[in-house]
Amino acid sequence: MKVGYIMVTNDPETIMKIARNQLWENCDLLRSIVQSSPLAIAVLDLEGKVKLLNYGAETMFGWQEEEVIGKNYPIFLTEGSNSPLFDQMKKEEFIIKQGSVLKKRSGLYLDVSISSVHLYEKDQFLGILFISEDQTKQKKAEAELKQSIKEIKDIKFALDQSAIVAITDPLGKIQYVNDKFCEISKYNRNELLGQDHRIVNSDYHPRSFFKQMWKTIRSGQVWQGEVKNKAKDNNYYWVHTTIVPFLDESGKPYQYVSIRTDISKRKLVEEKVKKLAYYDELTKLPNRTYFKKKLEQVLLEQSNEKIAVISIDLDRFKIINDTLGHRYGDLLLKSVAERLRGNLRKDDFIARHGGDEFLIYLRNVTYEEIKQIVRNCMNSLQLPIRLDQTDHFSSISMGISVYPQDGSTFEELYQKADIALNRVKKQGKNSFQFFESTMDHSLSRELQIEKNLRTALDHNEFTLHYQPKQDILTKHIVGMEALIRWNNKELGNVSPAEFIPIAEETGMINDIGEWVLRTSCQQNKLWQSKNLHPVTVSVNLSARQFLDPHIVETVTSILEETQLNPKYLELEITENVAVHEKDYVNKKLNAMRQLGIKISIDDFGIGYSSLSYLKDYPIDTLKIDKSFVDEILKNGDSSIVRAIIAMAHSLHMSVIAEGVEVQEQLQFLKDHKCDQIQGYFISKPICATEFERLFLKA
Repeated sequence: MKVGYIMVTNDPETIMKIARNQLWENCDLLRSIVQSSPLAIAVLDLEGKVKLLNYGAETMFGWQEEEVIGKNYPIFLTEGSNSPLFDQMKKEEFIIKQGSVLKKRSGLYLDVSISSVHLYEKDQFLGILFISEDQTKQKKAEAELKQSIKEIKDIKFALDQSAIVAITDPLGKIQYVNDKFCEISKYNRNELLGQDHRIVNSDYHPRSFFKQMWKTIRSGQVWQGEVKNKAKDNNYYWVHTTIVPFLDESGKPYQYVSIRTDISKRKLVEEKVKKLAYYDELTKLPNRTYFKKKLEQVLLEQSNEKIAVISIDLDRFKIINDTLGHRYGDLLLKSVAERLRGNLRKDDFIARHGGDEFLIYLRNVTYEEIKQIVRNCMNSLQLPIRLDQTDHFSSISMGISVYPQDGSTFEELYQKADIALNRVKKQGKNSFQFFESTMDHSLSRELQIEKNLRTALDHNEFTLHYQPKQDILTKHIVGMEALIRWNNKELGNVSPAEFIPIAEETGMINDIGEWVLRTSCQQNKLWQSKNLHPVTVSVNLSARQFLDPHIVETVTSILEETQLNPKYLELEITENVAVHEKDYVNKKLNAMRQLGIKISIDDFGIGYSSLSYLKDYPIDTLKIDKSFVDEILKNGDSSIVRAIIAMAHSLHMSVIAEGVEVQEQLQFLKDHKCDQIQGYFISKPICATEFERLFLKA
């Protein structure tokens, strides 16, 4: 065998010429050349099977020579002699081809140039020398070159279109501006030359924005971005800016050319779209996100002014949605939003937090001013709201926190305003409170109450007390009101004023109320079975219970279960429930009346006192609230009590006065023909055993 030389080359044409001049039998020399080359080289037989594979091919494509020797070369898109590329290589003796795609073992594809040449032995075609060269780096260089050319073309186009052009020195001092720059900035050329671009700074962008820009262009790179500038007339405009650094021989910028295009109209459209994201579609008020952003901007000013944050909740809004539907609820929310906004000053800000909740902040206010604005907001809702030819009454509860004493961030101020709001809701709604530090402790207690309340029924912790009702003329006990009591081993005796609002808010009131109704009916039936004179037991229904779509079925089921005659059951609803959603309330009350149950309006006079519902609803009794009975002695103003008695009798209703404590109150009520009384003058609420003794004595 002839001894040859070893040649290292990365030129495919050189290798192909050597291969064509070598005989197949001189494969040792050919192998030396192939293995020494950094190119990916393979020798294939006429079926496409690998006879030789060099290290360059192993590195480029991932297959080892021992894996593929005697097998079809797996880099082809289709294997074996059916590959279009291999067929072309067999057909053409000499091929050099750019921009081919071959598959690696990993599944990725490479951009390569390929070359191939036929191998002969004694003029017999025996195989193919196949060479692949990775063009990735070359492609990248070409792409970068194209990008540079494109940027140059973009700059030229911008200049051709009379773009906004400025040239500065390395320190950013303006050396040249064109007419377009002067036109949009409203400065003349003499006012601009020698200045830097801070002359049109709008203070919209943070310092970091320009710091990054300078870092880019000082490194010799092109910078692009959108900048909001301020013209001499204080109007703002937006420009898309390209800054091109020109470099000296050492690679340092000696000049910057900035080319701008006016994008103010596009940014105006974007601002409108952005505004939609910050505003509530229904009420057109800002939303919580925008409120938070605006308040945080105000707080960043770090002024010494007082800022009040007010959290507002629309009372009994759920009744509207549950009984009349969301359409009515939406109409009510829009009306409330308008009335609230009408009571604010120029610098005050209102937003819809979500659902039936609103947020307000008041800037630079005193405590007296806060109270006045809050009262104005509440008073504006005392007038009826007209919805589809029907008057609706509404009220709001408001919690207030004040910067800086209650917090210095949105989260702190909102949280404390919300705590104050919850306190108002627990105490009867339709009022306002400022946050107090003691409320945090109260909130902790409320959480304890809620936790223990969830297991109170299972642990038999509730009992019922009964307060007798007396006929004012005969002095006979004619009924009693069932009142729930709760004794918990951890909390002790918990007042209904504490746990009932929590039960209503959490929804536990339905189960608790059902227990009260069943237990009081069972007890009344038990007394009747002992041949005690039958009387009526009164049970309070909360607004949430009354809105339960199955309330009539629940009451019916309990009466059947306890075998109590319905005429000995009276259900008490509050005036604030009765005054809303006339059709829904009327339907429920009539269904109960058809069962034979009596209906009473509790706490009459402290709500809206609208008289229209009284003549339309099937009501048996009005209960005069204790606060009006107290007035009989305090200042002698008994006109309200007299009016309620007269009105009720004219509508064929009986009247009961609650909270009667002294003889003078009793005598006044008797003189004005009140029907029944209830209060400590007769008896405080007592347990069933004591009530039975009292009943036997009567």
